[in-house]
Amino acid sequence: MIRGLRGTFPIVVVATLLGPGLHSTIADGKDLAPFRVALDVRWGGDAGSDAFRDDLARSLAGVLASRCFTSVAAAGEGQVLPSSELVLAVQLSDPLDETRFDDSIAVSLQPGDPAQELRRVARFQVTVDVTLSVRPSDVVVQRKHLVADVYRRPLIPGENPQASARAEAIERIVLDVAKWLRCGQAKLERRVRDALGTDSPPASSPR
Repeated sequence: MIRGLRGTFPIVVVATLLGPGLHSTIADGKDLAPFRVALDVRWGGDAGSDAFRDDLARSLAGVLASRCFTSVAAAGEGQVLPSSELVLAVQLSDPLDETRFDDSIAVSLQPGDPAQELRRVARFQVTVDVTLSVRPSDVVVQRKHLVADVYRRPLIPGENPQASARAEAIERIVLDVAKWLRCGQAKLERRVRDALGTDSPPASSPR
């Protein structure tokens, strides 16, 4: 199990921490497409939280290694991508991270009423553009554009709705990308082989 992002992902992987912001995973599975993937998650125009980017990269690497590909390695911002047959580039943009209050600001800032914490709504929104391409030709296998937009209201006093909204946004993005890739289906491997221009499986990567 890999824990993090206020959630638990049931993935059967061997994980190796390569350094700050760098995470590599390798998994065994008969339905995994036999390709190595370099995962490149970065902010585009309006940069947001580095912590959010890194958490998303780790979560994506874990889920994709358990459901899609035989190995996935994610590089930190500004670092060289590892050797691979494929690159999954994830560009984040237009982040919105805010909290709205049901009460007026003056009332909301008055201490002494624990219930005031429950009368606020956190919103986290981010635009995501994903491209799967092959190396070294950079031929695109497929592209996807999505917007994760999450609202969270605390259920109990003391809960951090902003953190919950960010974690839910990551979960939605990861599941949407895995579904878009058609993880575990033969169609994914066929599309990659068409882009690579080969019908034969790639050489097995060391485990």
